[in-house]
Amino acid sequence: MNATTPILEVEGIERRFGGLVAVTGVDLRLMPGEIFGLVGPNGSGKTTLTNAITGFYPPNKGRIRLAGEDITGRRPHRIAALGVARTFQNLALFNGLTVLDNIMLGRHIHMRPGVFRTALYWWLARPQEIANRAICEEIIEFLQLEGIRHEMVDGLPIGLKKRVELARALAAEPRLLILDEPMAGMNQEEKEYMARFILDARAERGVSVLLIEHHMDVITGICDRMLALNYGEMIGTGIPREVIKDPRVVEAYIGRGHAD
Repeated sequence: MNATTPILEVEGIERRFGGLVAVTGVDLRLMPGEIFGLVGPNGSGKTTLTNAITGFYPPNKGRIRLAGEDITGRRPHRIAALGVARTFQNLALFNGLTVLDNIMLGRHIHMRPGVFRTALYWWLARPQEIANRAICEEIIEFLQLEGIRHEMVDGLPIGLKKRVELARALAAEPRLLILDEPMAGMNQEEKEYMARFILDARAERGVSVLLIEHHMDVITGICDRMLALNYGEMIGTGIPREVIKDPRVVEAYIGRGHAD
């Protein structure tokens, strides 16, 4: 991919639910290696936009391109196979499974299951499982989860659960990583850890990041550029420290901006 080609390009996206227009006229260009922030009050359309990008709610209007390839309307598993991974606003871990098992599930797009491979487990399936396990163990080390790899995720504090979800997304080896409020519910120390891991993932694993976050100190601290939404429309885009001074953005957060 050419370094001048956006890893993600969103043009004129509109998504309606019946008579409700959740997102309209949104444009976004995320360049390779960039950490791009997406902000807005609750209900402003951030998650709807993310779901449109990842295929959960295809847009009613507009186009979405991944590294120059039109992916508008493609099904979520097809988009994931092209190198897009995400975490969710509400934790989507599998309770009753260990940390390692949850992370291994992130490798599913790289696995080749089948009756033939299962029948010849020792010759075909087992080497594949060992290779995928090695990748997951490397990610466990990268995110400093070694001490809890065999613990059930049910009993973990939210900060560690969020880290496990990040690990599962990284296990897919994405080129675009979409993080939906990865620091929600964290204390300051946990937020600082997560911010460092996101920066390290960009630097060491070459991922581009679309970061949806309410904590403006995080957005201004680690994002290269940002887009602010309110009532489903763009109200500011550019360098974070400049955008947060825009009167429309200030009003959305501390003035008449709405909440769910």
